[in-house]
Amino acid sequence: MLQQKEKRLLHQLLENKGRFVTSKHLAQELACSDRTVRTYLKSLKALSPAQTGWELVSKQGYGYKLVIVNQKDCQNFIKSENILEREPTAGANIEDRYSYLLNKLLFEQAELYFDDLAEELFVSRSTLSADFRKIRRDLAPYQLKIESKAKQGVYIQGKERDKRRFIMDYFFRDRFFQSLHHYINIQVEGREISLEELTIIVLDECREGQLRLSDFVIQNLVVHIALSFKRLAEGFQISQIEGWSQEDYELERRIARRILERVRLATGLDFPEEEVDYITLHLISKASCQLAPNQAGDLEEELRRQLIQVLENSSKLKPYGFAKNFQLIEGLVTHLSTFFLRLKNQVVLDNPLLKEIKDQYLASFELTREVLEAMPLFAEESLSDDEVAYVALHFMAALEHLKEEQKFRVLVICATGYGSAQMLKNRIEHELGNLVEIVDLIGYYELNDQRLENIDFIISSIDLSNLVFTMPVFTVSIFLNSEEVKMIKQEIAQLQPLDAYEFKQQVAQAEELEELFQAYFSEDYFVISQATSKAELLEDLLIRMSAGEEPYFVSSMQDLIEQREKLSSVVFSPSLAVPHPIKPLAKEHKIGLAILPEGLYWNQDFPNIRLVFLLSPAIYDNQGLSSLTGKIVQLLERPDLEQGLLQCSDFSSFKQVFLSIN
Repeated sequence: MLQQKEKRLLHQLLENKGRFVTSKHLAQELACSDRTVRTYLKSLKALSPAQTGWELVSKQGYGYKLVIVNQKDCQNFIKSENILEREPTAGANIEDRYSYLLNKLLFEQAELYFDDLAEELFVSRSTLSADFRKIRRDLAPYQLKIESKAKQGVYIQGKERDKRRFIMDYFFRDRFFQSLHHYINIQVEGREISLEELTIIVLDECREGQLRLSDFVIQNLVVHIALSFKRLAEGFQISQIEGWSQEDYELERRIARRILERVRLATGLDFPEEEVDYITLHLISKASCQLAPNQAGDLEEELRRQLIQVLENSSKLKPYGFAKNFQLIEGLVTHLSTFFLRLKNQVVLDNPLLKEIKDQYLASFELTREVLEAMPLFAEESLSDDEVAYVALHFMAALEHLKEEQKFRVLVICATGYGSAQMLKNRIEHELGNLVEIVDLIGYYELNDQRLENIDFIISSIDLSNLVFTMPVFTVSIFLNSEEVKMIKQEIAQLQPLDAYEFKQQVAQAEELEELFQAYFSEDYFVISQATSKAELLEDLLIRMSAGEEPYFVSSMQDLIEQREKLSSVVFSPSLAVPHPIKPLAKEHKIGLAILPEGLYWNQDFPNIRLVFLLSPAIYDNQGLSSLTGKIVQLLERPDLEQGLLQCSDFSSFKQVFLSIN
């Protein structure tokens, strides 16, 4: 029987089966140390493939890979160990686990026991103890304590007023308000009211009424009330909710009335009776979430499952890690539960921010609609723009938080000299410290595949334009002058989430790409090859690309390509290789392409390469080469385009497919 950590580790390996995953990446996923992960990996590796149906292989510099040796035995093993039955509801990382525990202690106020929590969160008792030590430290300034008693479990002891103070400071003041202030501006005729004051009113009344609501329900309710000010000011009519029994929710309606009465006293605004119904809907949504008779399971669980699945499968959204963003997922599930009830009651809620969101944040709006329409629960529904814009607010707030918190992991490369390297490092930390984290500082000849793991981009004091990497490379002086800082900041801005391009910009990019294509590619060095070895293929391409070059071009390029491959791998996927020389040699820049329908043995790790882009940069000018290599790298995320290239029968069809990469 596997331990819980081993199960989670095996689950991660199964999700990445067929490709190498580093122990560092696995450690981040399991929220433990690299050393701990290696211990568990050693245990898994010791299991017999004859019993498990899979084998764990490792390769220095690449990591670990799960290989299925017997599909039936593997499925039986997975079933017997309950590997895929469930994922932890929280605990994917330390911060999320901490929030989850505080939510349980402060909002749900249920009986909590250590062993149950450890099982639920897939962590050891020692890890959980460390979490509670941190909770104790954070609660102490509020005169709150963690207590534990038999048959009562773990709970927070202290005055209710102090608990509310802590809730405001931890759950709302920083996380919630900072992001939403960017989008929601409350304007009231009469006395002004802030999001903070609204939250205090909602929090007070819900806790006075002993409603056990999570911070996400409270957040959604505060946003609803904040936007109701704008709805009232702009004369939006609020429709009645039909077909539900108000008598069943007397407590919730009483709390809704008290909330609106306090808001009225604070602002002087009178709310229509229908607003009581909408607030009641927020307060009861968790308790009344029922799926249709022909659908199985709890609505919130089904919403969570569908949402995570869509976010994981979206090529546009996956890079931002939304599927593992606990705060975003839980906030969305809470909102979508209420939204689902409105849909079933045919209630449409006007959104006073709709025009502003569509004008200024169209990319977020359109992606939100794509997410909702991809979820089976909403696929057949008619989704109004107003409702989509409400949901978009959650993504916009998450993006805002990403921009504030995101630090890019940077590898800094210098030629030689400890002093100059430290000077560049200090300049980067001083000028870009709020944007980047320097992972390592190395010399040119220390560069290898292992150094490039989990790196977002490279800052180098030597020109690396002749080498191809799967991440951006910025060449700077060791003094990192103001122009270079400006250039890096501009490029980093392009890496920020969900940049929206105007149609004209897309046309300009397409025209520029076609010009670059004409400058680098040619039918003369395009081949559908039946080569039987790597050496044979490269020699064939180099001979085709040698027109106009020196007599020694082919042999010298072969040597320089070999030197480059010793630095780090030039294979970017199981089927795609991009060989190139360690330094430019050619008089004229060129890119050769070989399509290998039967596959080609490159080395023992990549026995079936089917696409080879051979880069030959010029010693004089390689303008636009990085743009083209960027398009080649994008093939890693677009298996459909890679498959399209493999089916090309001539240069014309190759050009058409390549130019469609966006």
